[in-house]
Amino acid sequence: MGALGISAANDLAQQLLTFYVKEGPLAQTTQNKPLLRKLTENMDDFAGGKDNISGPVQGKFMSDTAGFYVGYTNDDSLGFTSAQDVVRYAYPWKEMAANLWITWTELKKDGITILDNKRQSEHKNAEAVRITTGVLKSRLANFGEALQRARNATLWADGSQDAAAVPGITSILTDDPTQGTTGGIARSSAVGSLYWWQHRALVGGLPVTANTGPKIQSSAASQNLSQTLRREYRQLIRYGGKPNVCLAGSAFLDALEIEVQAKGQLTLSGFTGKSATDLTMAPISLRGVGNFEYDPTLDSMGRSKYCYVYDSEHIKLRPMDSEWNKMLDPVRPYNYLVFLKTITDTVALICDQMNCHGVYEIA
Repeated sequence: MGALGISAANDLAQQLLTFYVKEGPLAQTTQNKPLLRKLTENMDDFAGGKDNISGPVQGKFMSDTAGFYVGYTNDDSLGFTSAQDVVRYAYPWKEMAANLWITWTELKKDGITILDNKRQSEHKNAEAVRITTGVLKSRLANFGEALQRARNATLWADGSQDAAAVPGITSILTDDPTQGTTGGIARSSAVGSLYWWQHRALVGGLPVTANTGPKIQSSAASQNLSQTLRREYRQLIRYGGKPNVCLAGSAFLDALEIEVQAKGQLTLSGFTGKSATDLTMAPISLRGVGNFEYDPTLDSMGRSKYCYVYDSEHIKLRPMDSEWNKMLDPVRPYNYLVFLKTITDTVALICDQMNCHGVYEIA
């Protein structure tokens, strides 16, 4: 019986994993993952050697203190204001790992035998066996899609599912922006809170304050959802933000499409043109932001009525340099005949400006 050397097997596995992690197999339950795609497209590495990703932010200025700019005459006494308005955010990076374990027995069914040396050969009829089984290929395909699903779920979650995991976007864009902390900076509604370290939110059940309100009651007649989103856009750009990502659940998009369709106009040929009458609609966009994109994960989370709008320059995935999608070949335990692969990510999801993002819910 022939065999495939361990180094050659690792090379084959790495090539296949690189493909499946990037492209994904033709699985029947695979959903689009726009949040994962957008965050990984805009990643910004950071150097290791520190516990947190930290930076300074400022929302209050000396002019916010009474008596900073006052009139005077002759020898009137003047007050002086100290500048102590800079605070620092700090996000601890987290280490994530996904592991693959295949027994040598399973690989033999694929026409592959593993040796702990560099000799390489195969079963006599290995190609014929692979056509019918493909154990290694199918297992790596499974692993690649599973890794992307796990990353996507983690980046949507709030971190409460696992203290050692990366807190996702709902840990930053919470339903109530007046409570808790983000990046170690308190944003509570108590006296002395940093009101500017809060995102926008229109979510049911919250008290009506300067930044929050009840969920949005959509209406084809009143166009309430459309008008609210236009008003919110002005608030999201008020402090220099440039929101450019809109991720919504199916129910939110349904309501938005009904409002847009209700005020649509027929073409001159009405419904009698020679071309087919199309029931679909072009993507709906918000000027200055972009298209509203359906994220199926929101439906899976029970948040089909939600929409998240954020500025990708101020919410970023920050992997440690050379520590994202790192493929490892663990040495097998001496008493187990197995083939092992590991992929690790060392990363944090950070936000360095809060008041240019929003969370919206329809009734």
